[in-house]
Amino acid sequence: MNCERSGRNEFDDHQKLVKKIVHLTDCLNTSNIKAAMSILDQLIPICMELDFNRLRLPEIKLTDRKLYRELKHAKRVSIHARELAKSLACTQEAIKDIEIGGFVHDVGKLIIDELVLYKKDRLSPQEWKTIQGHALSGGKLLSFSKQFARFIPIAEQHHERWDGSGYPKGIKGSKIHYSARLISIVDAFDAMTCNRSYHKCIPPLLAIEEIARCSATQFDPYMAEVFISQISTHQSYNEAFLEKPRIYKQSDG
Repeated sequence: MNCERSGRNEFDDHQKLVKKIVHLTDCLNTSNIKAAMSILDQLIPICMELDFNRLRLPEIKLTDRKLYRELKHAKRVSIHARELAKSLACTQEAIKDIEIGGFVHDVGKLIIDELVLYKKDRLSPQEWKTIQGHALSGGKLLSFSKQFARFIPIAEQHHERWDGSGYPKGIKGSKIHYSARLISIVDAFDAMTCNRSYHKCIPPLLAIEEIARCSATQFDPYMAEVFISQISTHQSYNEAFLEKPRIYKQSDG
């Protein structure tokens, strides 16, 4: 679409995005969860349409560093989830839903104090319980949305493990929601290959080895096998993952 003829331009889009993030931050800071989800209902579709670099605006980082970090993580996971869904021969409708699910999977972290969320030192038992709570909190947040309520199982189950030792409910094997099983793999891959306040990133090859090691214990073995076999050979994976040396900068967090 021609921006001049449509009356839109990149600056206006940036300003609208930043304005919504400012409003979202205000709602989260005052624990107005329903209002926060109302804003997310508008913000999520916008972010889904933007490429990764559009979410790295310095204005967002200055407005809310936690949202800046979480939006980037959400975008990366959504891209990786989409590519894995394609390799698993999901339908087009399912691929789109999995992409959205990848974006909203960690929405519960938005209501966790960043002093706990990004703590560099070992977490206390209570702090770890708080972190684990983001799964059910994400489900609660999404329950206020008619548009995204169907993604509650993804938010609640993406930390469940194939062997039943995950959280929050200890669901096992194929009883874990299909999309949650898929997203757990790419979420783990992203976490390992991105610098965090509490650990340095590792090379993608080592992350792949870790996923292979955890196949059939943490991860769905078939999905893990497809992920590992396709990541280095499938063109769409190459396009998504070869961005990592550029998009993962320690200064971004």
